[in-house]
Amino acid sequence: MNRIMQKYLLILFSVLAFSCYAHENRRAKDSTNIYQKVDTNYVVSFKDLLNVKLFAVVRTNSFTVSDRDSLSSIQYTINTKLNMGIGFTFKGVGFDIEYSPPGLNNDDAKYGKSSQFAVSTSANGRKFIYDVYYRQYNGFRTTAMYNVANDTVFDYSKRADIRNYHAGFTLTYVFNNKRYSSAAPYSLSQKQRKSAGSFLLGTYAFLYGLTADSIIYPDSVFRSFRKELQFSAAASYTFGVSCGYTYTLVFGKKKNWFINIATLPGISYQQFYSVNAFDKSTFTNNTAAFSLQSRLSMGYNRKNYFIGVYWMGNNFVLGDDKQASIQYKYGTFKFYYGHRFDIRKMLKKKL
Repeated sequence: MNRIMQKYLLILFSVLAFSCYAHENRRAKDSTNIYQKVDTNYVVSFKDLLNVKLFAVVRTNSFTVSDRDSLSSIQYTINTKLNMGIGFTFKGVGFDIEYSPPGLNNDDAKYGKSSQFAVSTSANGRKFIYDVYYRQYNGFRTTAMYNVANDTVFDYSKRADIRNYHAGFTLTYVFNNKRYSSAAPYSLSQKQRKSAGSFLLGTYAFLYGLTADSIIYPDSVFRSFRKELQFSAAASYTFGVSCGYTYTLVFGKKKNWFINIATLPGISYQQFYSVNAFDKSTFTNNTAAFSLQSRLSMGYNRKNYFIGVYWMGNNFVLGDDKQASIQYKYGTFKFYYGHRFDIRKMLKKKL
């Protein structure tokens, strides 16, 4: 497993290095003519303005294990938190700062404590959208969305020992890159002036891992799952391609209101690996798998200020075959309000 992981990470970082080089090289070539390469009747850029935004964000992370023979399934999720933050964007480069407000998120005694660590870099460019990330979550609990025959012992079970990690990248090409802006509904560094959409074509690769100190199921139900699913550790290596469509509807008297929808289904080659919690035997399965990436954004976007909400969700099927499957989901819901400042104009006035 370690050799496979090392090989995967080598491929991942090689692709990352190449994509970053290609992106920077393309920027160097296009930077002087970028505004002539888009239809300004459809897209206007605010790259030279400083974006300052306040936001509230909730992130979700869950996985479901299903045994189709016994019709048993169980779902674990993190204890979600509401975080507040402030973000800055200028010249296409931005960063966010988040914190957990005092007085909120005080339900650890009931649902258990969850912690997370994440690093990522992403961009909504004119032709390409990319996302490179690493996420790690500790502390899960069961939810009401499971079904185990003849079991009514508990409503949920807290498992502080369950951990999952997810590392990978996505790269997506925007076909209608002269009239459709991928940045307008999400990074808000541009504005879509007229309604437009685009077909999308992408590729993705990721490593997903799941570990626990003992078998992941509560003691009362683990016998409802086949031996291959009685694991304390599992991992999946996935390489795939995706294609989809995105559209931004612009409306209102002054065309400041917008709604964007994007969907990107994919198919991939996948290797699934698990370790039995009792005899430490291993199980490996190679199969085709499916994924669905989706986004929804709506808001109000003027030159001086903007306000809106967006939701992003990803759904991956891991280790799927005729007898069993593992499904992994994560998502982000964010509400934001921001202002734009013309720094050059402000400095000229002071001078």
